[in-house]
Amino acid sequence: MEKNEQIRQYLVNMPEKLRKDYAETAKKFDASYEQVRSIARRIRASFENAFEVSQNSSYNDEKITTNEQKDSLVIAVEDSKRVKSLDDLIENCNVDLTTWEVDWFDIGTYEVTGFDAKRKPITVTMYRTKAKFKKIDVWKNIDKLRQDLKDDLFDSFQTCNIKTPVYKKEKGEGYLLEIGAYDLHLGKIGIKGDEYSLEIARERLGKAIASLFERARGFKIDEIVFVVGNDFLNVDKSNPFASTTKGTPQNNSVSAYDAYRFGRKILVECINKLSEEAPVRVVVIPGNHDEESMLHMGDALEVLYEQSKHITVDNSRPLMKGYKYGECLLIFDHGHRTKNYKNLASVISQRFRDVWSSVRHIEVHRGHLHSLKTNIMGQVEELNGIAVRHLGSMSPTDQWHDDSGYISSMKRAHAFVWHKKHGMQCEYYYNVPIK
Repeated sequence: MEKNEQIRQYLVNMPEKLRKDYAETAKKFDASYEQVRSIARRIRASFENAFEVSQNSSYNDEKITTNEQKDSLVIAVEDSKRVKSLDDLIENCNVDLTTWEVDWFDIGTYEVTGFDAKRKPITVTMYRTKAKFKKIDVWKNIDKLRQDLKDDLFDSFQTCNIKTPVYKKEKGEGYLLEIGAYDLHLGKIGIKGDEYSLEIARERLGKAIASLFERARGFKIDEIVFVVGNDFLNVDKSNPFASTTKGTPQNNSVSAYDAYRFGRKILVECINKLSEEAPVRVVVIPGNHDEESMLHMGDALEVLYEQSKHITVDNSRPLMKGYKYGECLLIFDHGHRTKNYKNLASVISQRFRDVWSSVRHIEVHRGHLHSLKTNIMGQVEELNGIAVRHLGSMSPTDQWHDDSGYISSMKRAHAFVWHKKHGMQCEYYYNVPIK
């Protein structure tokens, strides 16, 4: 045993020697006075620390440091006798394992020797624990995605009236109301003076639907087509950066996952509200910003309403979808794929050839351009032409569009009233109030 350790053991067993008789102790072990004095001071210091730890239940000496970055979290706990493992660190430091996963961790121990209240020697094992966590990629965490979907749908089922409401029976011919949420771009960041957020988008959509439906009440609405998608979400991916389906970078206020979950909830709110007035057909149209996410969104809506007799969800794969209402053919297409109008006419005649000869009124309603524009194609004379309408958007102007000079002060939503035989009867606008 080394001389210093022999001296330390002697002084621990003879605590009365910790503050006196240093010369006597030095002579006993053939050591110097300063050598003994230094060892005694270290023992006294360790005693004071150990005694406080053993007596103080609040662990005031425990040191916790936290360094949280965008994609990483580092936590270090020192001088602790309660945090002895990774599980203890996670529990006592309130690490959210739905957000973070362990990257690496390290645990070390050391002993502190001192005396208890009766001046008897006491040795306390202290722990130092350090762990690094990394942000979970929610799109790869299948268990979390499944549980979140289950929880959200469960909440929706509690509020959704699955039983068919008793609709008012009114005299006269019925009409179809077409209403859409075009290019809402949830998560988009607006320029100064045109601020935007998830809650602002929710408010705009809710007010638009309420206003448009209220003005259409002059008609006997016996069916509603609710068009969702068309860049309803601003981004499709969060990693390695926020981007559209094809990878075009976007400035987004929230992650793609958070925007998706928020968007699903407000769509359910709107569908439920509309279904109180008439049977609803939900048509899902993926856009160039959210093609994959909207297909997932449509799948979630299908699951939610599959047992409902008054709500139907069309989430079929063709990005261009149609709905036949009497002698009318309503066609919905985002507009980023088939851009040439000459090609569009031939695509429509082939895709909808099963109803081509039984309709007299055909219109294609598109988003994508964020502005009102109408074109007429007269290739099919017996059908009186095909009207193609590019509909407006309620989303703000972002920095890229502002820098490029694509500025539109008119933000609007649209609704159309259709008669089975005579085609479109009325078009309504909801203009977002200008501040």
